[in-house]
Formats: sequence, structure tokens, C-alpha cells
Amino acid sequence: MLKQAFGDNSLDQTQTYDWYKHLKNGRISTDDDDRSGRPSTGKTPENVAKVRDLILQDRRLTIQDLCNTLGLSYGTCQRILSEELNMRRIAAKFVPRLLQNEQKQHRLEDLFFLYIDGIVHKEFVLPGQTINKEFYHDVLRLLRENMRRKRPEKWRTNNWVLHHDNARPHTADIVQEFLAKNKMAVVPHPPYSPDLAPCDFFLFLKMKIKLKGRRFDTAEEIQAETQTVLNTLTKKDFQDAFQKWQKRWDRCMRSQGDYFEGDGAEYDLGKM
Repeated sequence: MLKQAFGDNSLDQTQTYDWYKHLKNGRISTDDDDRSGRPSTGKTPENVAKVRDLILQDRRLTIQDLCNTLGLSYGTCQRILSEELNMRRIAAKFVPRLLQNEQKQHRLEDLFFLYIDGIVHKEFVLPGQTINKEFYHDVLRLLRENMRRKRPEKWRTNNWVLHHDNARPHTADIVQEFLAKNKMAVVPHPPYSPDLAPCDFFLFLKMKIKLKGRRFDTAEEIQAETQTVLNTLTKKDFQDAFQKWQKRWDRCMRSQGDYFEGDGAEYDLGKM
């Protein structure tokens, strides 16, 4: 039955009976017992450093790739990743299991608000700053000021809507009160739907293509390069993105909110 369920890599009958006996007698660890002879030297500081360097260069490497490159056993590479580097694989990439406080302090998060002709407001979030409800409330105040300056015709008629996702800062009471007080219409966002957010399917993708594989020493360098990428985007780029946004929303409504794969068929928005 084990071989039917797990294939040829499962324990054979004798090993299964042995482990059953050990566990029945009170053993709680599945690690191998210490054996006589020279201890394993695979998990050395030098090998740990080599694995770390390779993963930082390419997070899509597999454990077998590391074995082939470094000449280490599969188990050694696996233990280095999990025990020494505290990493696990997410979406085909190795990432830290839990961000350390130092890593959190050096994370950069940026907020962008787009309209059909470009970016109406951007907010570079300083290292250590948390995007909480108070911070987002202040950002919305700046967004309104930029709308007044950059799109005065929309400002005068209040003929514009805000689209953001359901992150906690966006749904907090202080933010909802601000939106209601200023009569800001909000487009409802279905949960777990980054494919409906222009920043996710358009802006961040453009930035990733330009910045992928590059290293920066300071937050200021990242912000400067980010601005350089933004400056390369044309009005037509944003207009195309909003056309895709409308078509994706159309597909979402036609599917009645169900998940679907791919962009699907194109619909005539003029008939909506």
C-alpha cells in the first residue's frame, strides 16, 4: 500500500516494521542515529556560504542544481537551506522562512496611484515605516491634493473613482470615514484578485523587467532607478493598461466572480 501511495521512494516492508517497532517503544525522532567513523563535513561554514551565494544569484535554483554545482549530497544541501539559511521554496523561489527584524527594516514598499494618462501620486515608503491605517490615511490626503492639481476637471466634478484592494489599512475605520467624508467613490475589489489591479499586472511587471538581477546599496538608489523606469512609460502604456483593466473587470463580471485562467476572450466594451 505504501508503494502504491508514495511510489518507489517509500520504505520497504522490513524498514516499515523496524520503524513501527522503534516508535512503539517510545522513540520520537526520525533522525538517523549517530554512527561511528568520521563525521560528515558537508555542512561546513564554507559550504553554507557557497549555497547562500548561489541562491542570492538565482533563487530559482533547485536543490539538485546546488548538488551538481557544489558536489554535495542532496540531504546536505537540503539541511543547509532549511537549518542554516532558514529558507523554504515559494512559487519556485527560495525565500527566508520568516523575515528577521533587520530584513524587515530594509524592505522597501512603494504606493502608486495611476490614472489613464500616467501616475497621479506615488509614495516611496521609507525603510522601517509600516503602511498602517494612519499612514494610508495621510497618503489619501496627498492623493486628493495631487488630483486637484493634475486633474482639476475631475476634481471640480468629483468624477473619479478610487480602486484599491482589501488590505487592512484600506478597510480601516479611519480610512472609510475619510472616504465617506470626502465623497470618494471606491471600486469594490474581489479578494485574492491581483490580476484586477493595474499596479500588479502592469506597473510592477514593467519595473521588475527593468530592475531584475540588479543590486543596490541604498534605498535612495532603488528610488532613483524606480523613477528612471517610470519616466520611460508613455501615455499610451497607461492607456493600454486601463483598457486591459476594463476587459479584466468585464471578464470577472461575466464569470460572476468565479476564478478563471488567462485573459480569455476579448469583449466589446461599447456594448456594456
